Amino acid sequence: MSILSLGCSNKPIEKEMKMPMLFDTKEQTEKEAYKLDCEGAHQMGDKLMPCSMHKHNH
Repeated sequence: MSILSLGCSNKPIEKEMKMPMLFDTKEQTEKEAYKLDCEGAHQMGDKLMPCSMHKHNH
């Protein structure tokens, strides 16, 4: 019966499967943000991630 608990994971989640993009410099991060069609960077631990905030796809 444990299979039922995975029911909502059947939809495609390609974007969620990618590795988090962590960078050391704001310059690297902003270049990647441009590729992802967003701007800026946000802190994730001691690294930076592209986009000024986490994108959530609803």
